[in-house]
Amino acid sequence: MLYPGKLGLLHVAKKQLGLDDGDWRDLLEEVAGCRSSSELDLEGFEAMMRCLKQLGFESTYAAGPYGRREGMATPDQVRLIHRLWREYTGADDIKALDHWLENSFGITSLRFANTDTTSKAITALKAMVARKQTS
Repeated sequence: MLYPGKLGLLHVAKKQLGLDDGDWRDLLEEVAGCRSSSELDLEGFEAMMRCLKQLGFESTYAAGPYGRREGMATPDQVRLIHRLWREYTGADDIKALDHWLENSFGITSLRFANTDTTSKAITALKAMVARKQTS
């Protein structure tokens, strides 16, 4: 079962390429072996995305901020913080990260971090990882 966002992306591509329902189902069957996008697994989704890109689909998702306000953490900063947290803790525990952010910086979640707080968190996490590696 795919996340709703992935299904939504497929339907955006379908609309952008002007595919009618019959053509869409034929394409699904040819590429992924099913007649409905709700039947796709991750492998089928990825195969469909490759095919749709070959047909000319271009996602505009990365072009816009989509929920990111000016002055807030960038997607690259968020990915770096998650990577550093995984290196430090050995786990991908978002609740523990949020708890650390609240105790250290007074924000309840990474999504509320501005660029200043994000920079401080990255610096702190790099130091924590370095200390852990030397001990």
